[in-house]
Amino acid sequence: MAEIKERIKKAWKAITFPDGVDIDYDERCDKSFDKFFNSIINICYLFFFLFSIISIYFLITREVL
Repeated sequence: MAEIKERIKKAWKAITFPDGVDIDYDERCDKSFDKFFNSIINICYLFFFLFSIISIYFLITREVL
């Protein structure tokens, strides 16, 4: 339980840390957020393309042929 509380405290400190106090920390956080957000976007693209391929397949096999 103490470990969970410590992780919550660290996360809260990271979230509420003011901008501009530590430039190196700000850059690391920005890079980390960019990496996380890019992975989310790539997963969304993957779902979009898979859905598109499946839809095109059913369009061709059910409607066109």
